[in-house]
Amino acid sequence: MNMHANISADIQAVCARAAAESDATETARQLSPELARQLAAAGFFDMFVPAALGGQELAPPEAMARLKYLARHDAASGWVSMIGATAALGSAYIDGAVAGDMFAANERITCGIFAPNGRAIRDGDDYVVSGRWAWASGSANADYIGLGCMALDNADEAPSGDKIRLLMVPREAVIFHDTWHTLGLCGTSSGDVELDKVRVPVAHSYSIATDTPWADGALYKMPYFALLASGVGAVALGNARAALDAIIELATAKKAQGHGRTLAERSGVQAALAQAEAQWRAANALFDNTVSDSWQAAQNGGADAITPELKADMRLVSTHAVRSCADVVRAVHDIAGGTSVYLDSNIQRRLRDAQTMTQHMITNAATYEMAGRVLLGGYHPGMQL
Repeated sequence: MNMHANISADIQAVCARAAAESDATETARQLSPELARQLAAAGFFDMFVPAALGGQELAPPEAMARLKYLARHDAASGWVSMIGATAALGSAYIDGAVAGDMFAANERITCGIFAPNGRAIRDGDDYVVSGRWAWASGSANADYIGLGCMALDNADEAPSGDKIRLLMVPREAVIFHDTWHTLGLCGTSSGDVELDKVRVPVAHSYSIATDTPWADGALYKMPYFALLASGVGAVALGNARAALDAIIELATAKKAQGHGRTLAERSGVQAALAQAEAQWRAANALFDNTVSDSWQAAQNGGADAITPELKADMRLVSTHAVRSCADVVRAVHDIAGGTSVYLDSNIQRRLRDAQTMTQHMITNAATYEMAGRVLLGGYHPGMQL
């Protein structure tokens, strides 16, 4: 499959570096600072930053194609870039005088966690923030980390959904915990982070529920959670494509023990590969078509044109992509046989990464229930679509 369309020489070069460093990334459990900055320089972190701030304000279909391409080279690099790019959507909410340096300065790296695991108590022009967050993907190299909090005017105020704000916190204020010892996505530095009574300016925070983006481009009419889910889907599709490519290469060369024919010459392998290929192509086509439909709606009619049904479709196809891709990589692992169990096998890493992606809250199995509820007429405005 051709995934090189519209990929610049700079992006191809950094993706090649990500592939070359993938073993070192896995071992270190984080991207090297040099690789992370090169990804930033190639435009992986400011894809969704407004053009008015110096960002790319990239169309989502093009951004997803880039993420697929990167993940095809190294899933950890794709995951970190996806988290960083979607976290930078906050640049359209925070005042441009602040957001320009925070998100669009030279080779700036951001990441974020929406889950409101912190408490931010208002004190004048600041919040005083404490809390601890898991899955801080990309935090090893991030300059700013967006952290979800219950932002309250006083300690006695009752928490509620409309009190959730993301606070952009500089890395020097963050306590890092080395907790990321995992099955897959090992190189994403997704350990826990903590704040202990840190003062964060109110102006460095935003709410996707109650604030309106100051940037008026079509990109900022797209649903926040659906874009994040799409990013996860894109990384999963790139990862699974790499697994399929790897088994095609292996099958033409490997002979199973006790057999004179290569794997590629065996009918069972041919059938299994064809089924996995079809499953990937179907998931990829459904994903691309739905992201494109949503983007067209945002361009033609704005936020009102992206109906609850279309939002639910974006969540549905992203979850379907992630979980179908895990099935595809499992099928590849089976075809590869004993070769795939060794740690030096790229296929076993692809399997571990694919399985770990299925556990992210934005595309886990529970999201099918949300999409199904909308299909059955059960939409309500509080749903995080």
